[in-house]
Amino acid sequence: MRSRTYCAALVACAVSIAATARAQIAPDATGLGPYATTSAEYKLPAAIDPDVSTELATELWARVYRPSNLANAPYPFLIFLHGNHATCGRFEGAGPGRFDINVQYTFTGTCPPGYVVVPSHEGYAYLAERLASWGYIVVSINANRGVNAAPGVSGDRGLNLRRGRLVLKHLQRLSQWNAAGGTPSSLGFDLRGKLDFSHVGMLGHSRGGEGMRAAYNLYRDPGSPWPARIGPIMFEGIFEIGPVDGQTSRILNADGTSWNVLLPMCDGDVFNLQGVRPFDRMMLIRTEAPPTPKSTFTVWGANHNFYNTEWQLSDSPGCLGHKRLFGHLLGSPDQRQTALAAVLAFFRGHVGAAADPSFANLFNPQFDLPPVVSDVTRVDRGYSDSANAAVTRTFDDFDQPTGFNSSGAPNTASNVTVAHGGIANHSALQRVAQIAWKAPGSDTFFQSNWTPAGGGRNASAFKTLDFRVARQCGDLACTKTDSQWLFSTNFSVRLVGADGRVSSALPIDGYLTLTGPVGGLVTFVGSSPHPILETVRIPLTAFGSAAIVGNLRGVRFTFDDTRADEIFIGNIRLSAVSAVGAASFLAAEALGGDDSVIDDTSTKTDVNQVQSLRQVTAPDGTSDVEIELTSNREMLPQGELLVLRIGDQEFATARYPESGDTGSVTFTLTAQEFAAIPDSAAITVQYGTGHDDAGWRF
Repeated sequence: MRSRTYCAALVACAVSIAATARAQIAPDATGLGPYATTSAEYKLPAAIDPDVSTELATELWARVYRPSNLANAPYPFLIFLHGNHATCGRFEGAGPGRFDINVQYTFTGTCPPGYVVVPSHEGYAYLAERLASWGYIVVSINANRGVNAAPGVSGDRGLNLRRGRLVLKHLQRLSQWNAAGGTPSSLGFDLRGKLDFSHVGMLGHSRGGEGMRAAYNLYRDPGSPWPARIGPIMFEGIFEIGPVDGQTSRILNADGTSWNVLLPMCDGDVFNLQGVRPFDRMMLIRTEAPPTPKSTFTVWGANHNFYNTEWQLSDSPGCLGHKRLFGHLLGSPDQRQTALAAVLAFFRGHVGAAADPSFANLFNPQFDLPPVVSDVTRVDRGYSDSANAAVTRTFDDFDQPTGFNSSGAPNTASNVTVAHGGIANHSALQRVAQIAWKAPGSDTFFQSNWTPAGGGRNASAFKTLDFRVARQCGDLACTKTDSQWLFSTNFSVRLVGADGRVSSALPIDGYLTLTGPVGGLVTFVGSSPHPILETVRIPLTAFGSAAIVGNLRGVRFTFDDTRADEIFIGNIRLSAVSAVGAASFLAAEALGGDDSVIDDTSTKTDVNQVQSLRQVTAPDGTSDVEIELTSNREMLPQGELLVLRIGDQEFATARYPESGDTGSVTFTLTAQEFAAIPDSAAITVQYGTGHDDAGWRF
């Protein structure tokens, strides 16, 4: 949907060399389980429910996937929630695919003639049916009525708190049916005693991701009414796919439960991969209780929409520097395979009395990916056993001024430039060392020092050295003035003792392949490659010196291989969780890339108009100004907020008409905001804030 062409310097093919060194291959959790499965729906009448929304009617509608035979009840169960999407679609001509371009169902519970209701909740059947075959009951919620494409409200622009309340309302009703009966006959079975609320997992896609975090936090809030309404729940894991973050007035984390985010590297909707930000924030929660693992699973070549089979039009035109897994219409089997692998591994590894923790090794970068993933595409992983201080010790988070360790001790550098700062796509709280060098050598290094010279600390209680790393988008990496773009960056890591002795040097290409950055959208000028941090985990025993580990002063990164480059290093940690044994090197594998653009023959010449400008009275009695904009190219609801940009000011309070026409959007400004707009300022509409994409010009 982006209308501008990315600079030519970034549209050549990239080739990466994947060389890995890990002790074991993570098990494949995608097989079909022993249970036959079935599914049915419940759908209760829509109503204004103050527990969910006082503005619009909402409804409790979900499809339940389950084992056909429920003799072994109770079963662990999972709640799924889709993201923001149109609620009505139509089939055009004889061509394949449904075009979801109307939102009337949001307001009225009906669609215009010629349209059908979009069943977004059925788009995860490929996941839910497989999980049901392993003895899970999966409840996939439809959030069309009063939520999807509905106007945002103060403090909840993306309605993700409303989504969270909708999830909790479903849980309340499920708890009642589970305890006392009253199951809707449409389900075809009696729910009494079938759900095990001590083993619950959650999955959310797009705005559904932040919505699930909202539900988790709203339930756990001090004084929350929901525990009394629902009863005790043990949330054992939250899995998010391409989620948004920051669309509410609250900061929503998932501390205290296992958590993973799948980031589609070629996401054309949530294009800045903001779903990594909760991971960044949770890396700083040193009092997490109970300690639980957190991970990122970044899938090269994947777009946003095709993880839901009901979202049938690609959100992304193509990928910068890596091969796309999708075409224009009707989904991607390869992309769904990456979700099957990750979702099955996560829930089978974390949720249920019979959960097998070995499946969760898929997210631990000490384990190689199974062929079900590695034969499809590349995946970059970030991982933490927990930031809890009893599990992980901070060595350096680069949260002090440049030149100093988190402990306050001075760091050391030779023949490199170092600056502490932030990193694109990540949380504003995420700090890194930005390191650049011009020539390799044994005296070209950066050393993070835990203690001042002459001192050391005993690290013998810990098992691994962990740190996060990404390539910078510097001259070599992003303008391709050098062939370095085509190859991986390598450097070595050593431990330094209090007496100045250094350990064996361990090249990082034994643990990951550092290439890129890749990502971005080939036709979106505001896009840039994604320097998403991935985790290196090295067993401390691999350094070959128990004496140095017992009196540890520093970690030295020596840039002795790649002749010049720029990287980010963040979150150097020591982990007490048992390490995997010594790694064995696997053969290098070439991974192809492309920058091809999907041929979208439906491209229109825009006809955009400022339809009306009117003053209205706000609910609090003050004056607002409404600006109605129309276009012949639909301004569709999606994960990112639809934003009006006038000059350099941005406004995200928007609504569609009750007719559901997505070619018309009205933005509301306060009288003061409108008065501050300069004369003749450019008017554009775009997705997301903080950039200048100009998706629609008026």
